[in-house]
This record gives sequence, C-alpha cells and structure tokens, in this order.
Amino acid sequence: MNNPDEKARELRHKEQQLRKREQELRLRELEAEIERSVPENITRKYEKEDNNTQKSKLELWRRKIIAISQFTGLAIVALVALRIASWLGTAVMVGAIAFIGYKILFQDKNPKN
Repeated sequence: MNNPDEKARELRHKEQQLRKREQELRLRELEAEIERSVPENITRKYEKEDNNTQKSKLELWRRKIIAISQFTGLAIVALVALRIASWLGTAVMVGAIAFIGYKILFQDKNPKN
C-alpha cells in the first residue's frame, strides 16, 4: 500500500522540480531578452569624477540652496494658507452664530400679515 503512495509522491516532487527549473530557465531567457532590447547607453552608469573641482562644488551648493529655498517657500505658503483658512473659518462661524441669534432674539415670532 505504501508503494503506490510513495511513487505518486515522488512523481509530484519531480513535477514540482521540473516546473521550478522551467520557471528559472524562462526567467533567465526573459532577462537576456531585456538586456538585448535595452540600448547600452540607457543602462550605462555615469562615473563620478574623482577630482572635485571648485566648479562642481559650487554647483552642488547651488542645488542644495535652491532645494532648501523651495522647501522654505512652500512651508511659508502652507503656513499663510492655514492662517487665512483659520480666519475665514472663524468669520463664518461667528457670522452663523450671529445670524442664528438674530433669528431667535430679534425677529418677530408671530409676523403680522
């Protein structure tokens, strides 16, 4: 009784190994195809120059200063927008409370036609 079960289990195991090998082979083929289809100039990496000249350092600092100033500008704009929204929200709430108070306290409850 164990003999057919062991054969079936061994057969399933061999099938799994075969599928795994086929997948690995197909994956290698796809990688090779991608490598052939992509031009080398797109995938090549630019080498950094070993000698840091004064010009490249200034360029690096200029980029950093620009990035910091952009971030600071966006932060200031966000803060101003938040303040304006807060003021407008307060004005709307005070106006709504005043209108409701007017309706409740000062408007005639029994209007004469």
